[in-house]
Amino acid sequence: MGLVPARGRLQQEVGLRYHNLKMAIYILTILTVQSAFCQTPQIDIASCDVTVTLNLPDSQLLVRAGLTLHQADTVNTIDLILSSNAEIKLVKSKIKGNWIDVSYKFTGKDTLSLTLPPALRLNRDLKIDFEYTFPSGGLKDSLMIFDRGNRWYPFIMEDIFKFKLKVEVPPGYIVFSAGDLIEKKTSPGHSQFTYESKIPVFKLPLVIAKTGVYYETFKKCGGKKVYLYSATIDKVEREKIISEACATLKFYNEYIGEYPHNRLTLVEIPEMEGTNIATGLLMIGSTFIEAFKQGYYDNLHLSIAAQWTAAGVFFKLFGKGFWFFQLSLPHYLRLIYLERTKGEDAFITGLKQGLDTYKEFAGTDKDMPIIKVDFLNTKEKGAVIYGKGPYILDKVRSEIGDENWNKLIRDIYKDFKGKILYYGDFIKYLSKYDRDGKSVSKFEKMLFEMDLNED
Repeated sequence: MGLVPARGRLQQEVGLRYHNLKMAIYILTILTVQSAFCQTPQIDIASCDVTVTLNLPDSQLLVRAGLTLHQADTVNTIDLILSSNAEIKLVKSKIKGNWIDVSYKFTGKDTLSLTLPPALRLNRDLKIDFEYTFPSGGLKDSLMIFDRGNRWYPFIMEDIFKFKLKVEVPPGYIVFSAGDLIEKKTSPGHSQFTYESKIPVFKLPLVIAKTGVYYETFKKCGGKKVYLYSATIDKVEREKIISEACATLKFYNEYIGEYPHNRLTLVEIPEMEGTNIATGLLMIGSTFIEAFKQGYYDNLHLSIAAQWTAAGVFFKLFGKGFWFFQLSLPHYLRLIYLERTKGEDAFITGLKQGLDTYKEFAGTDKDMPIIKVDFLNTKEKGAVIYGKGPYILDKVRSEIGDENWNKLIRDIYKDFKGKILYYGDFIKYLSKYDRDGKSVSKFEKMLFEMDLNED
């Protein structure tokens, strides 16, 4: 599929070029907001079982977290990420029915180092329990948000994990998190919300708000549901947003593979820009809402596409091609949604937007191979990922054909849902549909070279 002069929506769409670029970078860099952290490679977190109680009088979260870890080799120490603001009460483990204290200390900002007692070092599977308090900061505008950047729960930077989260709040409060809401209990003294994901996720957000802040809207989308919790959006806009979200969810459900959760929840965070993406949860900010009001849903399409390719299939953190897979791929899937629902002109226009931004400096000293983009800390790096990346994927699709492209995406999702996809895995799967033995070579050449190969 070659690039031809765009028609139809070009003038309407071009004004969003820089807006979309800025928002795209924001929503997906939020997935990995921390800097790289050197972890003990022999340790993996398999699951996380967390119970939280909101203590309003003391402005604290009372947290009990149980981590199930697997050690591939014997280790003496385990380094976890946890906020230094956490006031730890105890860290312990159970072996042969007996509880054993685990010594711990903060060895750097937000780095908690555990020293395993000898009795635990030979165990391949460990269960370590934590009890601590975490400052809630009070209810600012009736809303509290805790995410990876807050380091409110113990984790390892590169790990994905299954979880179960129980949150107890006073009456009149609502709780949002990733995964599925599997239980809600209400009593005169408190409410309890239980979220769970039986397939791994990359982060565990926690949003607590007063129920009066939000208006709830939901829509059935086949066997799934989409919920929208809005604070400032009127009824007409709510219906437009939830209908578009439902249509997008249905499309990717059929195009890529079944969405593994029973619901997708959108929560408006008025003081935030862009979108914070978690598995099953989209926290949508003011610029996102303003785009809706102007009739633009690009960021909604992108955020939902990311449920399959950035919050469904995961990529090696800062590994080879990380940003290409993390950001360029969902962007290209967004364009495919436009193509199928609005026509080829809309697809071409969207592809051309990002490409034109990249072409402004392509081949100059500000350009770089897409494979060498490390952090999205300049507009040029963002344009390489946002503009050149989807163009490369379109070339791949043209090379192998639409049918094989769809099989490739479906195969990857089926085999790597809830898992980490490495660069070599993608090449291996692409090779299955390399009809003349040249598609993989062209793909890698475009990833490793500057400028464009528009042959």
